[in-house]
Amino acid sequence: MHRNLLFSLLVWLIEIILVASFVSDRWTREIQAREDKMLIAYIGNKKEAEIRQTSQLWFDQWFVKTGIRGSVYHYFIPTERERQLSKGFEDVGRVDLFPFIQSRLDVLWDTVYQMIKRLIIAWVWWPFLAVAIVPFAIDGLIRRKVSQTNFDYPSPMAHRYSLYVIVGALYLLCLGLTLPFSVPPQAMPVGIFIVALALNIGLANTQKRV
Repeated sequence: MHRNLLFSLLVWLIEIILVASFVSDRWTREIQAREDKMLIAYIGNKKEAEIRQTSQLWFDQWFVKTGIRGSVYHYFIPTERERQLSKGFEDVGRVDLFPFIQSRLDVLWDTVYQMIKRLIIAWVWWPFLAVAIVPFAIDGLIRRKVSQTNFDYPSPMAHRYSLYVIVGALYLLCLGLTLPFSVPPQAMPVGIFIVALALNIGLANTQKRV
C-alpha cells in the first residue's frame, strides 16, 4: 500500500516536472483560455467569474502575499543590482539562460494557478457527490442485505475491482489537476458517477460476514 502510494506521488511529481520543463508558457495560457470557454458554456459567465476570482484570491493568499512566488523567482534569477555587484559577470545568462529559467518558472506558477482553479471546480461538485453517492450506497447495502437472506454468493472479484475503480478514478481526478491539457468541466460529474456506481457494486458484493 505504501509502495503504491509512493509510486503514485512519484508519477504526479514527474508530471509536474515534465510540464515545467517542456510545456511553453503560451501553451499553458491557451489551455486556460480553452478551459474558461468550456466552463462558461457549461455553468455560465457569473459562476465562472466567481470561480476565477476565488482561484486568484487563493493563489495570491498562498503564494504572492506570503512571498513564496517572489522568493522562487529571486532564488533562480539575479536582480539587476546583484548583476552590477558581480563584476565581470554582469551579462552572463542575460539573453539566454535566465530568460529560459523565467519562462519555466512562469509555466510552473501558471500550472499551480490552474491546479487551484480545477480544485475549486471540483469542490463545486461536492454537493452532487453527496446526492449521487447516498442513493447508490443505500441501494448497494440493500442488495447486500437481500443476498444475505437468500444465500446468494457475493463476488469477491466484483468487490475487489470496484475498489480498484474507486481508487483509480480518484487518482485520475487528482492527476487531472496538473494535466497540461484542457480538462472539460464534465469530467468531475462523470468521475463522481463512476465512483458512485463502483461503490454500489462494492457494497453489494461485500462479504456477508465482515
